[in-house]
Amino acid sequence: MLVILSGYFFQMTDGIKDGRTIYIIGAIPIFIVSHFIQMANVREKTRILCSSIDFIVITGIGFLFSESGYLYLIFFGVFSTTVFLLYDRKKLLGLFSGAFVAIWILISLRLYAQTGIFSVSSNIVNVMFVIYGAFVGGLIRNSRNAKETIALQYKQLNESHGALQAAHRQLKDYAEQVEELTVIRERNEIAREIHDTVGHKMTALIVQLQVASEMAVRDSRKAKEVLGICEQLTRDALHEIRMSVRTLKEDYQEASFQEVLQGLLDEFSSMTLMETRLLIIGGTAEIPLTYQPTIKRIVQEGVTNAKKHGNADTCIVNIHIFEEEVRVEIKDDGKGEKNITPNFGLINMKERVTEHGGSFRIESIEGEGFEIMVSFPLQRIATGVTG
Repeated sequence: MLVILSGYFFQMTDGIKDGRTIYIIGAIPIFIVSHFIQMANVREKTRILCSSIDFIVITGIGFLFSESGYLYLIFFGVFSTTVFLLYDRKKLLGLFSGAFVAIWILISLRLYAQTGIFSVSSNIVNVMFVIYGAFVGGLIRNSRNAKETIALQYKQLNESHGALQAAHRQLKDYAEQVEELTVIRERNEIAREIHDTVGHKMTALIVQLQVASEMAVRDSRKAKEVLGICEQLTRDALHEIRMSVRTLKEDYQEASFQEVLQGLLDEFSSMTLMETRLLIIGGTAEIPLTYQPTIKRIVQEGVTNAKKHGNADTCIVNIHIFEEEVRVEIKDDGKGEKNITPNFGLINMKERVTEHGGSFRIESIEGEGFEIMVSFPLQRIATGVTG
């Protein structure tokens, strides 16, 4: 457009002798080279320099052809489109706009001085063309920026989608691992529950069957009573199996924890004829509910091992509730062992204690019995609550 306008103004010159002819001929390649540079991927400083050269060349045309009226403003209309298309810096656009207003006023004064005429309508029409060019350039720039933004957001969306797919796959893998670990843990818990409950009943059942076998010859009525106890133990064991398969949670007891432990020991003592004693120092209410099922299973396993493996006559359970810990000691007068090889019950017992951050220790002297020592931290539980 600038080249076409330059050709139009070239027709107004008087040939090669007219200096304006040379100016127009030189302006045409300047406009061409300048616009190629401005539209290329160059630094902003280079682009601003080319725009400034265009502005200076157009200003020269305005002054040289001032007698032709306000047609030079068409140059500025094209220039304003280019400037508002290329730049979005308000200060720079304001600088070019201010420079245009100053040049417009100066050329208008020059025209008035030469002809004595100042056409308001012509000025308004041509200036509106300049403003229209600026408006169009701004719209094109905003549209281009919007397309670039949409393209960038689309790229980011694709990248986010890919990341989400990767995260989904990873979460799926984690879920499968958690599911597998949960199944394994449930299996171990069921095995532990069955051992701790059914094993306890089975030990008592074996003892009663031995008693019944001895009484079958000497006292048939007593043997019948013992067999009745065996039947009840079998029913209890079956009930324990069903409860272990149905749920791994402990049932809440209306009785106090001390009464639960005492009832457990009394029942086992009556069935196995092994003397049991319970000594508790401190209030059982201070024992957290999370510890009580574990302590119950430890006591149950301890007295069961005392009779089953140690053939003990007496088993004493001591529970001390201190300010910072709960200590459980189970000691029997059985045969003891010189070299201790932990069985399934002892391993389960240690795992239960470790899960609560406690300590587990066993001691045995051959001929002097077996002792289990367990402690649970109370301070850790308190810190976890207040934390």
